[in-house]
Amino acid sequence: SSGINAEWPLRPGLKMTTDHLPTGIHLPTGMKGVPEACIDAEFGESPAMEKIRRGGKDKFYVCAFVNFQHGVGEDKVSPPYTEETVDMRFALFKQCVDEVNKQNKRFRAGEDTHQAGINFFCDLTDEERRPYSNGLVMPDE
Repeated sequence: SSGINAEWPLRPGLKMTTDHLPTGIHLPTGMKGVPEACIDAEFGESPAMEKIRRGGKDKFYVCAFVNFQHGVGEDKVSPPYTEETVDMRFALFKQCVDEVNKQNKRFRAGEDTHQAGINFFCDLTDEERRPYSNGLVMPDE
């Protein structure tokens, strides 16, 4: 299984290399660029994201990852990416995409009542997410 349908890649002539990505955008190890549409799309609406199949190749997730980095803005709570951390953040993000796509597939099939979307939680570790998901957070004393 290739991980995505035959309409990928999106207009390969519009590929942005690592030298042309906006400031602060990091690609996972081994990725050399992404279609420009990944940057131009609305936040969380990365082209073909909903067509990514769980366990697909990294190249199918990277467009959504770049869109996330470009669009999350002031909502981002994870530390800035570095060469040392980008692969770990990418792995967390891929898990999030899989969960979003799974939930939305259930929604479209009428098996659930809500849709999911990409948000600032998508690159957080469990420890980083904890203050947002375990009720009242007490201020440090």
